[in-house]
Amino acid sequence: MSIKAEYRNGVFMPVVEVSNAVPGKMYQVFSEDELRRLAEDLPWLKGSERSFEFWENEEDAVYDRL
Repeated sequence: MSIKAEYRNGVFMPVVEVSNAVPGKMYQVFSEDELRRLAEDLPWLKGSERSFEFWENEEDAVYDRL
């Protein structure tokens, strides 16, 4: 879930009404700069996936469930 919030009186308050939020569950709010940086890093992360393809085999499949 991604929401916009503003910081008021020591509390982050959602800018718009949030639906489907679970009481007591922790949510993380990112700044616009953080979201932009994460979006810029995504292509690099996707490109590096190929470097780990050698682990996709039956012998190592047991470790996928750890």
